[in-house]
Amino acid sequence: MEETLPYLEQQHCIFHGVALIASIDPQALTPELRQMRDNMIKAMDLNALMINRGLK
Repeated sequence: MEETLPYLEQQHCIFHGVALIASIDPQALTPELRQMRDNMIKAMDLNALMINRGLK
């Protein structure tokens, strides 16, 4: 079984994904890409909460 990434590394990966999607013209985003972007932003928020609570 693969080991999970530490929260800070997860944040970096998620932020990179969000930045890639954000670089696409908003008019060209498919509903699937919008959903991925929204889910990644939610995951980033949850990871930030975990980091702030010391659950690294």
